[in-house]
Amino acid sequence: MKFKHEFVEFMPDVIKEGVVYISLEYKSIIHKCACGCGKEVNTPLHPTGWKLLYDGKSISLTPSIGNWSFDCKSHYWITNSKIEWSSKWSDEEIDMVRKIEDSERQDYYSDKRSSKLGAKNETVNPNSEIKSNSKSLFDKLLFWK
Repeated sequence: MKFKHEFVEFMPDVIKEGVVYISLEYKSIIHKCACGCGKEVNTPLHPTGWKLLYDGKSISLTPSIGNWSFDCKSHYWITNSKIEWSSKWSDEEIDMVRKIEDSERQDYYSDKRSSKLGAKNETVNPNSEIKSNSKSLFDKLLFWK
């Protein structure tokens, strides 16, 4: 199966099968599950989430997409706009990866708060959202660097 991709500002009301919708403005990607179950898959672009590679013709997402909360529990990669199926994971493997991802997010935000405190010598609300400056399209594609 090969996905088409569409760069959009806002996600459409109807998500079509076989189309990956990419909003760089909102750092979000949505598509319907590759297994055909019809569920919508949201993959947020974020240093601790997914990363988008775009070569002018096709897209790739990394890491893999594991739809662990869906009944299908599908697991695949989108590489050069094509689906590459991955192995099924056990509940133990899924739990382990979720814990690692949670830890990576905590470390990421802890580092952000620490660097902001050191730079400005002020208190930061841990629940506040860290906002980035306006970036070019190129920067948005590579924002995680």
